[in-house]
Amino acid sequence: MDNQYPMPESIGRFQLVEEVGEGAMSIVYKAFDPEINRPLAIKLLRGECAVDPEYRYRFLQEAKAAGKLTHPNIVTIFDVGEVEQGPYIAMEFLEGQTLEEIMDNEQDITTRDVVIYGIQLAEALDYSHARGIVHRDVKPGNIISPGYGHTLRITDFGIARMDAPNKEHKTRIGSVLGTPQYMSPEQVEGQQVDGRSDLFSLGVILYQLLTGEKPFVSETLTSLLMKIVQEEPAPIDIKKTDIPQSLKAIVERLLNKNPGNRFQTGKELADALRRVIHEIDEKQQHINESKILPLRIKWTAVMAMVVSLAMVLGSYLVYQKQVETMTELTLDSGGSLADFIAIESAEAVLIQDWVAVETFVQEINDRQQISYLKIFDHRRVLRASTSPDEVGEILQQSLSGEVLKEEGGIVISETEWQGEEVFDFQAPLIFQNKTIGGVQLGLSQTSLIAAADLTFYTMLGLLLAVVLTVVVVAYLLATGITLPMKILRKAMRHISQGNYAYRIRQERNDELGLMFKDYNRMAEELQNKQQADAESDDQTQSDLNTQTAAQTQPQIEPEPGAEPDEDDDETRIAPVKPPLDAVIGVDDSQELDDNMDDATRIIKRN
Repeated sequence: MDNQYPMPESIGRFQLVEEVGEGAMSIVYKAFDPEINRPLAIKLLRGECAVDPEYRYRFLQEAKAAGKLTHPNIVTIFDVGEVEQGPYIAMEFLEGQTLEEIMDNEQDITTRDVVIYGIQLAEALDYSHARGIVHRDVKPGNIISPGYGHTLRITDFGIARMDAPNKEHKTRIGSVLGTPQYMSPEQVEGQQVDGRSDLFSLGVILYQLLTGEKPFVSETLTSLLMKIVQEEPAPIDIKKTDIPQSLKAIVERLLNKNPGNRFQTGKELADALRRVIHEIDEKQQHINESKILPLRIKWTAVMAMVVSLAMVLGSYLVYQKQVETMTELTLDSGGSLADFIAIESAEAVLIQDWVAVETFVQEINDRQQISYLKIFDHRRVLRASTSPDEVGEILQQSLSGEVLKEEGGIVISETEWQGEEVFDFQAPLIFQNKTIGGVQLGLSQTSLIAAADLTFYTMLGLLLAVVLTVVVVAYLLATGITLPMKILRKAMRHISQGNYAYRIRQERNDELGLMFKDYNRMAEELQNKQQADAESDDQTQSDLNTQTAAQTQPQIEPEPGAEPDEDDDETRIAPVKPPLDAVIGVDDSQELDDNMDDATRIIKRN
């Protein structure tokens, strides 16, 4: 704060705590009221303005105007007075941010929140306008969000004026009051303003909240004021495309240059914004309903998942067991074949009859589906092989691979040979308990893999068939339940609309059928009650009509000089007023009809 105007320790009974704001004409302090033990805000007219009659008048106008307003969206005034430093206003102190600060901080404000804000501000302005008070400076800086919920409060009726047609205002004709970006065209031109000017300012705020930009922007004040009076703002569609069309139309109507084309009252605006809220909520409800998983889909999906899980688990176990069994059979068969070859070729190897050994290997290769067969002596020299080029070479160490099992001296491993997976069998050549060489046999896994694949695809097809069957059956069962539920829901909508004559005609011999019968009984009871109430109302109306007729019935007069006789049925009825023709005459009645015809023709012609 300027040193020229140091903060006083107190104003009246209020103890000042700190300066919290400064406007064009006043300073705002946070203060404390010791009598009721609560914080509050003190607005004190600035020193250079306090001596100016017009500023003083405007400041006191704010106090008189705002002090009469009690509304949840308007800051409450507690006290007004004058001290040595000048006139002051004591009002409630609100923690929070101004709407201007919220927008400057780029806080996320949804379209629905914007509409809610608009409703609150429209209702507050409608309340003040109905009491003859125009704010004239509606802007984000004069709107406070206390920080709880979505509530906004309008403050600073610093240039508010009381509508008093018979009272001369000190505001000079043609003077411009307000914040330029939020002023209405009539304010810019210095014309007489009313509540519709505040609604224009509210339209500027809504435009800014929706698009993030002010509708009228210019580098110079003169150009800005010209735009407000003469130019239309950029369409909201250009700035943001997801705004409801109805809300765009509301903002465009608020920003109309002609006050007569705007909303005429805050209530009218609030009602229009409530319809937008209803539209937004309905759209969101449709979105939420579209996200709801229908019962028939949910049940079908659950059943499909459960059955699929069971089938996958069962198929996996069966597949694994079958592959293991086929592998064991292959290993046993290969081990037996390797042992047979070792026994049959042992004698020929012992006597070094290599021709016989080679012939034997060739016969085995022709008869059996083997990948390779090698017979070597005790020095690991190849004496016979399915690959003749290898004969005479030293047999290298066994092919690298995982050893699957070792049984009866036969070592079985799994390895790769010439690009294919094979089982490798190595069996020793034994003669009279002495090892004289060995046999190496390779069996391809191609047939085993093909059999395993066939098993896999067969079980996969079975799984899909079972799951598909379950899905279809579950869907049909769920549909059989959801369709009656739709029927019942439709019937309940008729009840909610007051159509108690609607009945469910479908008959079912199950629990759903019992529900239909219960609904029909309920509807019948409601219809009977409705008819009884209607008959009661008709009877009441009939009694009233009878009473009215009795009151207007002509009085029965006794004959002159005769005593009233209760049993005498012959009585004389009082004269009844003659008909209109008898009063005004037949000619006069005809003239009246002619005049009515002439008036009708004139109206039609116009």
